[in-house]
Amino acid sequence: MEKLIVPSFVVALLLLLVLGGCEKKSGEAVVIGKDYVAAAKQGEEIKDEQATNNEQWIVKVRMLDNSRTIQVRADRGQWERLRENDRVKVAYRTGKYTGTIWDAEIK
Repeated sequence: MEKLIVPSFVVALLLLLVLGGCEKKSGEAVVIGKDYVAAAKQGEEIKDEQATNNEQWIVKVRMLDNSRTIQVRADRGQWERLRENDRVKVAYRTGKYTGTIWDAEIK
């Protein structure tokens, strides 16, 4: 019975660290560029380190409050509508300890 308690405790502790280790932030940003990454085909040599099995539409933005550059994955329609110098509202999570950006999206 003790064997079940220890793994449950460890899982609960890790879950608390992950959920409690991020802060939600949002703010105004300016689009500084766009990037498209084609899907990698089965058996094809991968030349782009971002390549996955799915296409990716990436919007690069610079936050106005802290000048931080963030890459936001967008859907195709949103990606096509946006142009350089457009102002957008961005919501994202940042790690409290590392400052790493997680889960960014354009509102």
